[in-house]
Amino acid sequence: MMRIIMLSMGAFVWLVTEVLPIGLLTDMAAGLHVSPGRIGLLVTGYAWLVALTAIPLTLLTSGLDRRMLMAALLGLAGVMDIACAFVTNYALMAAMRVALALGHGIFWSTIAGVAVRLAPHMPVARATAWAFTGVAVGFAGGIPMAAAIGQWLGWRAAFMACGIAALAVMGGVLALLPPLPSQRRHLDLPALLRQPVLRYIAVLTTLVVSAHFTAYTYIIPLLSAIPHAPERLIPLLLLIYGVVGIGGNWLGGHLPWSAGRTIGMAMVALMSSHVLLVASGWASWLAWVDMAAWGIIAALINLGPQSYAIELAPHQREAACSFCVTGFNSGIGAGALCGGVVLSGAGPYAVLAWSAGLAGVALLALRAGRHYGGQHVSTGGALPYASPSPDRTRM
Repeated sequence: MMRIIMLSMGAFVWLVTEVLPIGLLTDMAAGLHVSPGRIGLLVTGYAWLVALTAIPLTLLTSGLDRRMLMAALLGLAGVMDIACAFVTNYALMAAMRVALALGHGIFWSTIAGVAVRLAPHMPVARATAWAFTGVAVGFAGGIPMAAAIGQWLGWRAAFMACGIAALAVMGGVLALLPPLPSQRRHLDLPALLRQPVLRYIAVLTTLVVSAHFTAYTYIIPLLSAIPHAPERLIPLLLLIYGVVGIGGNWLGGHLPWSAGRTIGMAMVALMSSHVLLVASGWASWLAWVDMAAWGIIAALINLGPQSYAIELAPHQREAACSFCVTGFNSGIGAGALCGGVVLSGAGPYAVLAWSAGLAGVALLALRAGRHYGGQHVSTGGALPYASPSPDRTRM
């Protein structure tokens, strides 16, 4: 169990690294002498770059021992975060973020498969849930903590703290994880792209995540405009969202049905939560209920696509997860873009309507793809990429 907990700590570090500029946006903009919008691009551009590179880079690293790969990726996060603490111009900061984005896609494409290998007798969804607990904890405590460090000691101190944490987790991975050899196969990306099940994983994940991030990216202006939450209470509302999300992550790992059904329930619940947020305009206390419900929904959205990808392509876990990561980051970028355009042009209620509409489209895609369950990913010849099965893992 300690081995999977160490993976979870790695997920925590990478989650906080990805979204660190959000909580430090205004301070970073002042420190680097650019507009807040350009700092926002460090997150949006990061997500798009991960979407473009996750699949090919995961395939290129297919033959590397997973223990050493995870350690190297955490080392990359640590070194780059610490380096960001000393950057004095925007261009260099952007270059550092590019380096981080290249490692990010590999990490998230690999972590679920590593968790399953480390716990071969545990249900896939539960092993994945344990590994992804770090995501829920990152949203609940890591991001607020980084923002607090930024307020007290400056944004550079927040990057430094995150970098040191990454290097500490790297040491834990090297000390606790066993060798995890991975079989190198012929790189045939076009053959993988021709697989309907893998394309479906990417498209479905994009829709699911876009539905969430269309609204979540702009949660602060939504809370300010609809229930008119006072500025001093918004951090508490976000804290409830994150803390309840930890419980949602546990729940997602113990649900007695498939990940596909979990995703469907999450989309229905997301639409319902938006109704609650609209209703909070008349009864402000409903905003607290909504944030608690949304925290659980977000945990299921974070967990469900990876587990579903493994269910749909069990013989190609990391290849399937890389398509999932591509879809996830495409969804973050697309959701943030759509939400921003809609918010500027039509207001907060339209953002919620757009998010609910995307959730409805995701439900239709989920229903249309039911026939993919349990398919074997094949390229018509030698498999281009494969993960060793658990019984071949040397513990």
